[in-house]
Amino acid sequence: MGGMQFISCLRFSMQLFIGESVFVMGWRQREGFAKRLILSAAGYFFLAALVFRIFSSIPGSSPVTQILYYGCLFFLSLGVMKSCFSVKTEDILFAGVCGYATQHIAFAAITILTQLAGISLSPVPDFIFVRLLPYGIVAGIIYVGVIRKNEGKGELKNRDMRMILLALAIIFTVVIISVMVDHPVFRESSGLLQNVFCKMYAILCSILAIFVAFYMSRENRILHENEIMETMLHNMREQQKLSRESINIINIKCHDLKYRISKISRIQDAEDQKEYIESVKGALAIYDNIFQTGNDALDLVLTEKSLLCNEYNIKLSSMVDGSILSFLHTTDVYALFGNLMDNAIESVMKEADEEKRIISLTVSRRNQGCYIHMENYCNERVEFEDDLPLTTKEDKAYHGFGVRSVKYIVEKYKGSLLMRAEQERFLVDILFYPEKS
Repeated sequence: MGGMQFISCLRFSMQLFIGESVFVMGWRQREGFAKRLILSAAGYFFLAALVFRIFSSIPGSSPVTQILYYGCLFFLSLGVMKSCFSVKTEDILFAGVCGYATQHIAFAAITILTQLAGISLSPVPDFIFVRLLPYGIVAGIIYVGVIRKNEGKGELKNRDMRMILLALAIIFTVVIISVMVDHPVFRESSGLLQNVFCKMYAILCSILAIFVAFYMSRENRILHENEIMETMLHNMREQQKLSRESINIINIKCHDLKYRISKISRIQDAEDQKEYIESVKGALAIYDNIFQTGNDALDLVLTEKSLLCNEYNIKLSSMVDGSILSFLHTTDVYALFGNLMDNAIESVMKEADEEKRIISLTVSRRNQGCYIHMENYCNERVEFEDDLPLTTKEDKAYHGFGVRSVKYIVEKYKGSLLMRAEQERFLVDILFYPEKS
C-alpha cells in the first residue's frame, strides 16, 4: 500500500463514524457513556494507526491489502459501538453494515461529481466540502427518509442476522469492486464513463444493502410473528373445543345434582343431612360462574376465566352484551377475550391485597359501534413500545404475543385499540364498526 497517507485513514474513519452515528440514535447507553466514548475512540485511533502502519509496510499496491485494510477499520468501529452501547451483537453489526453502506453511497456520489465536474480544491475546502460535508448530508437524508420514518416500530428492533450477513456480503462486494476500479492499473485501462457507471452501481448496491438489512429484517419478523399468532389461534381453536367439553361436563353434573337433591329427605340423621345439603350447595355454586351473554364463544371464555378468578380470589365484574359481537369469528372472540382476561388475571394475581384483585369488563354499543372496555388494578410501572405494553418476562422473544395478538385481531376487523396505564390501573379500550369490517 505504498503512497497511502495516514490522513486518508483518519478521513475514512470519520466518514464511517458519521454513517454509523445515525443508526445508533436511541440506543441504550452504557453507564459512564462519555468516558467510554472518549476511551474507545482513543483506542480505535491507536489501533487504526497500528493497522495503517502494518498495511503501509507491505510493498506494492495490491487491491487485496486495501480491502483487508478497510475491513479491519470497519471491525474496529464495531468495537467502539460495543464499548459504548448496551445492545445485542446483531444490532451492532446492523449499524456497522448500514453505516458502511451510507459512507460508500456518499463516497461514490462525491466521486462522480468531482470526476464529471473536474473539481479540484485546496486542502481545507477539499476536506470540508468533499471529504466531510457530503457524508453528513447523505447520513441526514437516510435518517429522515428511513430511520425517523420508521421510529417506534417495535418489529424493526428485532434484527434478522441472515439479512444482516447478506447485507454485509453485498457491501463488501461493492467495496471490492470500488477498490479494483480505483486501482491505478484498472484506472488506466478504463475511461471516465466506465468509472462513473461503476460508482453508480456502487450506490445502488449500497442502497440495496441498507434495504436488505433494514426492511427485510422487518418483513421477516412480521411474517414470523404472524405465523406464531396463526399457530396461537389454531391452538386456541383446540383449547376452545376442550373448554366447551369441560363446560358441558359441568352442566351435566349440575343437572345431575338437582336430581340428587330429592334424596335429602331420605337422610334421617340431621348432621348427615346438613352436611349433604352443604356439599350439594357447593357443587351447585359453580353454576353461578356460567355466563349467558348472547355469544357462545364469549360465554365459554368468560365462564372458563371466571372459574380461574374464583380460584385466586379475584373479583370479576361484567356488563356484557355478547350479541353485538356476531360479526367476529368465534375463534377470534375466544382469542381476543382470552388474551385480555389472561393478561388482567396475571396482573392482579401479583397483588398481595386481595381487595385490589378486581377486573372489570364492559361490552356495549357506542355510536353505532361495538365498544369493549376492560380495566384491572395494576401498581407496577408499565413500559410501552409501539403503543403496546412490553412483556415483563425475561424471554421476550417468546412472550408478549398476547397483546400483539389482540392488536392483530383488532386490526383484522379494522377496529381501534388503546392500551394505557394510569392511577394504578391498566385500561384497554377497543372500538369496532362492524359495517367497516
